[in-house]
Amino acid sequence: MLKNRLIPVIIVKGDLIVQSFNFKRFLPIGKMKTAIEFFVNWDVDEIIILDIDATKQERAPQLEVIKCASKECFVPLTVGGGIRSVESIKDVLRAGADKISINSYAVENPQFVTDAAIRFGNQCITVSVDTMKVSNDYNVFIRNGKIDTGIKVADWARKLERLGAGEILINSVERDGSREGYDLELLNLISSNVNIPVVACGGVGNMRHLANGIIKGNCQGVAAANIFQHTEHSTIAAKAMMNKLGAQVRLSSDVKYEDFDFDHLGRPV
Repeated sequence: MLKNRLIPVIIVKGDLIVQSFNFKRFLPIGKMKTAIEFFVNWDVDEIIILDIDATKQERAPQLEVIKCASKECFVPLTVGGGIRSVESIKDVLRAGADKISINSYAVENPQFVTDAAIRFGNQCITVSVDTMKVSNDYNVFIRNGKIDTGIKVADWARKLERLGAGEILINSVERDGSREGYDLELLNLISSNVNIPVVACGGVGNMRHLANGIIKGNCQGVAAANIFQHTEHSTIAAKAMMNKLGAQVRLSSDVKYEDFDFDHLGRPV
């Protein structure tokens, strides 16, 4: 059985890592190298780096940032932000990424998803989908959550699978930074409409929320950003909580929390 993945998301704005709140407010918290070193030593399955300025500024990904990150990273590395051509994908992979993530440009040019999957293999292509609820349904938003495309998210997820996407990263803009937990209705909507892996993102406030993304949201992976920045051994504690609640996760760290109790935030006590 394939293990469920725990994936920290590193949000980059300029040359700093930031926390995001509803895609509107950003709190600087540190440098890339420090975060990568922390995560790879504490039992994560993958790391996602998202450059949120790249699309807005209509520029390519920062290859030097990716190269520096990949030197410290010993787990699969996914990079997103500003990828709009096959050449850009080649550059990002050569810089050390294992997978790429496309968001707004997939909506603007769906054929690009197919072209990328044919050229590099669909296992290399993640499509990140930002969504908000509009009139009791979920619409796809692009450009950092600023533009409502009017596309229904379930329709878009099915189309992405047909286009050749290997995985969908589904992010609730409304839950981003809220600490309220994943939108489980949204996760089940996506996971029930596709046969490719779905990774949840947006809203984690405690370690139990991560387990819920797997057990109640039926996702194959769970991703989060803010929660991992402020708690010591946060990713190991997350894995222990997920395992305790029944999610199938890889436990490889020498630090063991499986026999601990957990407080209301999911921290071992």
